Amino acid sequence: TKNPPHRPYTLLPMNSKGIIVGEIILGYELEFSIDGSTLAVGGYDLVRDFGFVKVYDVRELFYVDCTVEKPGKIGNGFCDFSEPYYSEECGYDGGDCGLPVLVEGYDNCMVPEPTFIGNGFCYVDGVLPFSSEQCEFDGGDCPIPSPVEGYPNCLVS
Repeated sequence: TKNPPHRPYTLLPMNSKGIIVGEIILGYELEFSIDGSTLAVGGYDLVRDFGFVKVYDVRELFYVDCTVEKPGKIGNGFCDFSEPYYSEECGYDGGDCGLPVLVEGYDNCMVPEPTFIGNGFCYVDGVLPFSSEQCEFDGGDCPIPSPVEGYPNCLVS
């Protein structure tokens, strides 16, 4: 049988009140393959007297190309529109944010909340993708960045 998503390792036994009795599962083992592409999870169920091993594709479990300062912010239930959290590599903040959609009337302006563009408020000044050329700097709500004299690659708004 296939295990439900909230119990990926084994079907844990429950007491008469439906509470999972997890302390009878022993010996959790975690092992990565040599190339790091798979994760094997193993253990032993004392009540049922059997061992189990499940193998997972790491790329399906983790955001392996996502590098952030505070990993706990990813998938915490609150959408963080700032980069790199709001990126394909980080699963759009671990699924906390909606997928980007094309904003009508703007070429290549893709944001999770199109109603934020041009609504009279500069949405978190400087936060991409809202404050970008493609989104006309939040539909004109945010100031256009200008170069700092002597620093051609430094723009401020």
